[in-house]
Amino acid sequence: MTTTTRNWKLIASAAMVSLALSACGSDGKDGSDGEDGQPGPVGVNISDTSQVMAKVSSASVDAEGFLTLNFTLSNANGVAVYGLANADIGAVSFGRLGNEEEVGTTDVPGEPRDIWLSYFNKDKGDGHFTGSSYFKGGDCEDCLVDNQDGSYTLTLDKAIDTLAYEYGYEADATNGLYLGIKAAGKDGVALVENSFYYWQPSSETEQARPKELIAEQTCQSCHRPGHDGALSMHGGKHVTLESCTFCHTDYNSYSKELKDEDGNVTDTIVYDGSIKGMAHHIHNNTYGVGAEIYPQMSSNCQTCHQSSETLELADLWKADLDSATCINCHGNMHGGKTECQSCHSADGMARGAEDAHYLQNANAQSTELNVVFDEITVAEDGLSITTIFKVMDGEELVPLAQIDPRPYKYGGYNSAIVLNGTLGDDFLVNYQKVGYDTFTDNGDGRIKSVISDDSYAVKELVDAGATIALSSQIHVCFDGYGVRADCNVDGEGNLVGQEAPYLVSDTFFFAQDGTAVAESPRVQHAEMGDCQACHTTAITHRYTNDLDGCASCHNGTRDKKGQGSSNLAYIVHSKHYLGGFFKKTDCQTCHGDSGFSLNGIAADAAPVAFGTTDGERLGADNEQLLVSPQTAACISCHQPPYGLSDSTVAHIKGMGGVIDHDGDIMTLGVPASQYDDYVNMQGQETCATCHTGEQILKAHSNWSSSH
Repeated sequence: MTTTTRNWKLIASAAMVSLALSACGSDGKDGSDGEDGQPGPVGVNISDTSQVMAKVSSASVDAEGFLTLNFTLSNANGVAVYGLANADIGAVSFGRLGNEEEVGTTDVPGEPRDIWLSYFNKDKGDGHFTGSSYFKGGDCEDCLVDNQDGSYTLTLDKAIDTLAYEYGYEADATNGLYLGIKAAGKDGVALVENSFYYWQPSSETEQARPKELIAEQTCQSCHRPGHDGALSMHGGKHVTLESCTFCHTDYNSYSKELKDEDGNVTDTIVYDGSIKGMAHHIHNNTYGVGAEIYPQMSSNCQTCHQSSETLELADLWKADLDSATCINCHGNMHGGKTECQSCHSADGMARGAEDAHYLQNANAQSTELNVVFDEITVAEDGLSITTIFKVMDGEELVPLAQIDPRPYKYGGYNSAIVLNGTLGDDFLVNYQKVGYDTFTDNGDGRIKSVISDDSYAVKELVDAGATIALSSQIHVCFDGYGVRADCNVDGEGNLVGQEAPYLVSDTFFFAQDGTAVAESPRVQHAEMGDCQACHTTAITHRYTNDLDGCASCHNGTRDKKGQGSSNLAYIVHSKHYLGGFFKKTDCQTCHGDSGFSLNGIAADAAPVAFGTTDGERLGADNEQLLVSPQTAACISCHQPPYGLSDSTVAHIKGMGGVIDHDGDIMTLGVPASQYDDYVNMQGQETCATCHTGEQILKAHSNWSSSH
């Protein structure tokens, strides 16, 4: 075919295509152009999206009090998302900044606090109101307009209604709205997004978020997104602190009837439904049980109310303007009197919030002190270790006279140091509390303790070549308002007008020649910072700044008086399976990216005690039951009967794991005298070969709370 012929064929083909396209646009009768077709959607459909982000761009309120908002949706890559439906609008809440006088809750006359006022109130009966009557998209069929390009317009069919309150809509005030979205995305995954918009309607200008007291990331340091325990309330659609504030306003209150076992009403209690009231109540009780404090004392205000250069109102909790906050934790004291600030304030006759919880509080002041081990000396015969340590209050040495000297009710002394040693990846001996009776004044403000093999396992540590580990359980005496003082003990062994709380402990390591060892010799399977994100210094039953301080007592050598394991892994895992909050299957909350991996446990690591042969305290007639280390990590969670079947035990043993049991949780493991024989017979355990970190995460994902 010649070039000329090929070109003519191309021209002819193009003409035919052009004619065909022209015909498609005609009505087929007179050859005229038809109407233009509608443009297709731009972006990606929400059903093909794994994550959405919403941004409100503008809002307005008409003369009848109906709100209209414009917003956009995009995925994680910034691509527009279309296809959102009315039912996917989980909530729209709406309100403005006002003050206490508008709802009649001012505590200090003439000083009403700024508070958030909801435009969508709900009558709870008997004079109780909440700000929780939010708009739900599922109640409206045509409120949402999808522009098919990632932009949307939502006009509420719900007018402003403040019910019994006198306040109303104010265009000159800072108004705000909360948009909560919950939709089904790719593979049915729930797409949840909370977004917010604040503006002054009269000037049509966007405003900064008002009354921000606590940063979102402060709550999320404990309530971590994507993990069990994340904020996910009311059907999983409210996932931020900010969303809570729109409904749980300061004037919220609820009543609840208390009934006896026959269903008769015995009492009616009224409780604070504001966000501060709920947060204080929840963190002052373990899921409403009332006996325990979780995850720490709620008097540790600064765990949540952290000072911040970026939050102007972060220290407002110190202002002593709000009695309701006091009552949240302290109840109706002094005969039900509620004007707390008339006495309790920075300038009043009694301690205000900051003084009572920190500046003049012994428990808070004790956490500012620390114990430092300066040196050790190992005797040539290995029969004693001498250590010199100091207790520091800033730059000031705390004298021995201020160390609590009292005997401990269960034996030993309240004030003590803890001696242990590490070899490989575990501590070598059981809990060794070296008491106050070994303490003497070193003559320079420091304290000396001579630890003898007569009373403690000293030579065992020395002969093993262990790295010596020292931590503390020191109490210091405080007089009244958080001031250190010489301890005053009466004839019956009680402190007179004093308190002696724990100090925070750090673990110090030394080689046997006295050289300080800067880094822990042990593999760190979790980070103490992750523990302290929730617990700060309130970790039962003493304060420690590192996991070694816990493991020096809760190590593989220690059983729970014969009744199961006292190993740190078992203790921690058992404590965090609470009320659907932190499930033991949520490994990464505590273990980070890889701390849960069995590869972190050496195959020749020390075994772990899981009880004794007769279930009683270890003695002459019985011995400990031991489990191999990788297996011990698994069975710290997978306990019989449901989590450790006969077939599972057989599988573990087939992979070299040392374990045995007869169906009783107290009989895990093999007698210590037989452990080496099992290892020699089975070889090293190889659990980590198949149970990699990736496999462990996959196997433990998406467990329901029923597990």
